[in-house]
Amino acid sequence: MLNGLISLFGIILTILFVVGVHEFGHFFTARLLGIKVLRFSIGFGKALWHGYDKKGTEYVLAAIPLGGYVKILNEDEGVVPKEELHLAFNRQPFYKKFLVVIAGPIANLVLAFFLYWLLLIIGFTSIVPVIGNTLPGSIAFKAGVPKHQEIVSIDQRSTTSWVSVIIQILSHTGERDRLPIETKKLNSLEKPKTYLLDLTTWHMDDLKPDPLYSLGIIPYTPHIPAIIGKIFPHTPAALYFKTGDQVLLVNQKAVKDWEDLIIIIDKHPEEKLFFTIKRAGKIEHFIATTDYKRDILFKKHGFLGISPSFQWPKNLLHENKYGPITALSHAWQNTYDFTYLNFLILGKLLSGKISLQSLGGPISIFQSAGSAVHQGIAPFLSFIAFLSIAIGIINVLPIPGLDGGHILFQLIEVITRRPIPPRVLALCYRLGIIALLVLASQAIVNDLLRLK
Repeated sequence: MLNGLISLFGIILTILFVVGVHEFGHFFTARLLGIKVLRFSIGFGKALWHGYDKKGTEYVLAAIPLGGYVKILNEDEGVVPKEELHLAFNRQPFYKKFLVVIAGPIANLVLAFFLYWLLLIIGFTSIVPVIGNTLPGSIAFKAGVPKHQEIVSIDQRSTTSWVSVIIQILSHTGERDRLPIETKKLNSLEKPKTYLLDLTTWHMDDLKPDPLYSLGIIPYTPHIPAIIGKIFPHTPAALYFKTGDQVLLVNQKAVKDWEDLIIIIDKHPEEKLFFTIKRAGKIEHFIATTDYKRDILFKKHGFLGISPSFQWPKNLLHENKYGPITALSHAWQNTYDFTYLNFLILGKLLSGKISLQSLGGPISIFQSAGSAVHQGIAPFLSFIAFLSIAIGIINVLPIPGLDGGHILFQLIEVITRRPIPPRVLALCYRLGIIALLVLASQAIVNDLLRLK
């Protein structure tokens, strides 16, 4: 229960933080350009707290912590006193209105850049992308891609981690071209060899897209024996196990490795399991009762409180740590890569090259955030940065109700040199809201189907 609550708390803080930065971009720019801000709200619904500053701006913390908004003085939304007409948004020149609107998405990109920079200074370790195997008959298998080799580049772009590999593969989603992959023996100085993967018949599962598996690439993972390396205090394991115990059988079923053991435990929350272990060279048998943890959807998962006696070989790890100055260029590259990827995927969605079934909704976001919260500071910062970029990019779409819709209307008014009639604006906003609701509904349906 506590595990689920921690995840939920982390997710809410993440959303408030990312959305808060977005809205602060609008707020700060409006203030800077001499436009009056009436309200800056974090959350929707009933106000839990509110206060005013010397300029009359109301600050609100609302009950539903799933967003926020900035309300700016505007004659289109109510009567404006004569003495404040010069402060109204609609009375401003195009460049000021444009800057106020675009400031939100830009704030999201600046936040992502800062988080990547901070992450690179703190340092984190990524796994070198080594191919464990290729599925017989798959695209990678037919191209002759060898197993136990490191992927050094795709499309002539360096790949130092599985994340960078997946980004390059995703850029070809929906295409019917060839994907050049360079590989070499791990830690060798030999010249990499190029393999061309024919994507003519390539297709990823729409609901659960897996770029690697769809090409037939299985990442290498070392064998992790089912030997207990650490027992967490005040957990069920502390009652039954000792460090160094090797689990041989669970309910008379052979345990091949650590993954096998964890899968069995996960499927049996609050159940008695019959263990056969090897301890100090002797075979012992006993019954242990599992506890449980809940995920973000409050589903129970079996839990003992153990971790393996294993460390990844150093030659399979890539250290990502830089000084404050050097980290700037790498942070910029990360921000650029993920921004480009978001635009690319949106383009493929609009062109039909990617199915709408691949969209992720709030459940997907909650699951990803919950997982990142428990994996440590590096995955969590990386998730916040990615989410910030995604929110920034989505908001520049030219859909009424989003920042991009406001910019579109402003451009139309500049070109036509006259305001858009209120009735037309109202109709456009209604259609925009309907479009957003349809997309949100599709994403939620996708999430529910993935849970099956």
